Amino acid sequence: MIDPLSNQTATTGSAAVAVGATTTASGFDAALEAAQKKEAAEQARASEMDAIKEKGFSAWVRDTQLEKLKEKLREQIMAEMGVDDDSMAKLSPVMQQILEQKIQEEVDKRVQEEQAKQQQQQDGQSQSVLAATQQTGKNNQGGKDCPVIPALAWPGGASLF
Repeated sequence: MIDPLSNQTATTGSAAVAVGATTTASGFDAALEAAQKKEAAEQARASEMDAIKEKGFSAWVRDTQLEKLKEKLREQIMAEMGVDDDSMAKLSPVMQQILEQKIQEEVDKRVQEEQAKQQQQQDGQSQSVLAATQQTGKNNQGGKDCPVIPALAWPGGASLF
C-alpha cells in the first residue's frame, strides 16, 4: 500500500521541480530579453556612428537638434489642439490625414520662425565681433593703426616708465 504521507511528499517534490523549471524558463527569457536589448542598442549605436561618418559631426548634430525640435513642437501643437495619439487613432483615416497635415504645416512654420530667430542672433553676434575686430589696433583719435600692447591698452595696465 501507498502511505498517504509519502504520497504527499512525492507530490510536493514534483511541484517543487515544476516551480524550479518555471523559474529557469523565466530566467532564460529574461537573459534572452537582455541580450536582445543589448544587441538592439549596439545596432542603434552603429547606425548612429554611420550617420555621423556620412554627414559629418556638425551636420549630424544640427539634424538631431532639428528632429528633437520638431518632435517637441509637434507635441506642443497637439496639446494646443487638445489632441493626443489615442484620440487621433479613433478618428477616420481622412480626418487623421487632414489633422496630420495641419500639424505638420504648423511645425514647419514654427521651425522656420525658430531658425530665423537663431540666424538674427548669430548675425548680431557676428556684427559685434566685427566691430571689435575693426577697432583693434586703432587706439588714437585719428584712427591710425598702431600696435597695441594689451597690458598697456587698459587703464591700470603696466607702465614702461
